[in-house]
Amino acid sequence: FALRTLSGRRFLFFRCLPHRPLGVSLLRAFVCSVMAAVGIRALAASLLAAHLAAAGTGAVSAVVEVDGPAEPALLQDIAVAMGEAGPAYLTASRAGLPKIEAGLAPILPTLPRDEHGKLEGPAVRYALYHFFVREYGWRIKGLDPVGGAWNSSSPSETPALKRMPASVRELLAKRLDEGLDERDLGVLAWTLRHLVQDETDGRLVSAYELLRLPLDTPIPAARAEAAIDLHMASHVAAVDLDNTTVARMRAIYSQMDQLYPAWNHTVAFIHEAFVSERATSGADASASIGLEDNLRVLSAITERYGLWQDSECKSLKEKLLPLEDQGSGRVHLADFYSASLGGAWQFSESVDYLRRLGALDESAPGSPRVIIVNYLLSYANCVGSTGYNELCCLSECEALMSQVERRVAAASADPEELLEIVAALSSSTVPGGRSLDAVSRQRLRSIAAQHGGGVPIYGRLFAQWMHHAYPRECPFPHAL
Repeated sequence: FALRTLSGRRFLFFRCLPHRPLGVSLLRAFVCSVMAAVGIRALAASLLAAHLAAAGTGAVSAVVEVDGPAEPALLQDIAVAMGEAGPAYLTASRAGLPKIEAGLAPILPTLPRDEHGKLEGPAVRYALYHFFVREYGWRIKGLDPVGGAWNSSSPSETPALKRMPASVRELLAKRLDEGLDERDLGVLAWTLRHLVQDETDGRLVSAYELLRLPLDTPIPAARAEAAIDLHMASHVAAVDLDNTTVARMRAIYSQMDQLYPAWNHTVAFIHEAFVSERATSGADASASIGLEDNLRVLSAITERYGLWQDSECKSLKEKLLPLEDQGSGRVHLADFYSASLGGAWQFSESVDYLRRLGALDESAPGSPRVIIVNYLLSYANCVGSTGYNELCCLSECEALMSQVERRVAAASADPEELLEIVAALSSSTVPGGRSLDAVSRQRLRSIAAQHGGGVPIYGRLFAQWMHHAYPRECPFPHAL
């Protein structure tokens, strides 16, 4: 167990299994916090350790007091609201939150604020959506830009946040109504990241239980890797391991290369990543491994998988580009379907589904076209799903926007400055150092004129303009 600071008070927590964080009762926590405050932490710890031992909770580790810079109040409040899951959340945040804050840093200066300098719902949704897409290729459910317009709906109403405990949802809804500061935004992003990982960890524990692997003793590396394989198969095939049988899962696993043609490549990636992560920690890849260490390996694999699987997305793009209609970033619908006849297992979505995905351009009557980048980034090409997110293709536009954000470092920019920045940026299909055409220059100046002389970086109109500047990399945001 460990001493932690939650909302200014000291609590003692313990764990009876590596993956099952538990909290002491509120009364005992209060007593221990008072005792710690008057300088007798060792006595408080001894009494609690004796009580736990008497209750038969198993091995208890030494008390560790963690000191450091003040944690955001929102982080502490969420940890308290999470109850028994709070200690694991708070402990993990000490390593995870700084990384999240660093990833958000380029976006923050471009976000509009209210009169108190706070971030309101639309800006929070924008930042969270782009952060997770940019860093992991994750689409957090409900944070997508609806039609490309960042409306006023609160992020607290998203499906992902609705899965949180009621006390956490209420806390976040209240804070979002008041507006978030920059550290609060980092905490919210970290909370989502933690919950995704927590669900991923739970799936691995379920794989262990389905395979009847011990949770409290090390197992051979080959069996540990097989559990991760099963975990990934259940993720891709959308199977709930807690509600299936070994026989059914074996049957599904035997057909994975048919359900997902890239499956064999995925298994090879998992093996390489498993060996690599164990080597990074100084362990022999063939040595036995405990559940807690395997969870750390899985966490690293999860973070790397989005970047790795994007190679499949690049392959799709390479198949569609030869069919492109005159550099428009679009493919005539008939040509799109002809690609599937050539043996590609994708490109078979119905017209109605393509329309709902926002991947269909019907601006020319009788000549519908598929918007290549919108199709690539759509849910049609996401691999697997959790209760919180989908793993989808990485957006090449995010790298371009990141450079724009770093150069501008403001919510609005002068159109002439933006023209200079964008003209210098290259993508996989557009060379840098080009001269933007007169139509593009006039469109951007027109956007600025509509907004008092500056172009809102986070707005839908600028996103549309970026699509025309990079038609194969930046998605077209449809108007509502």
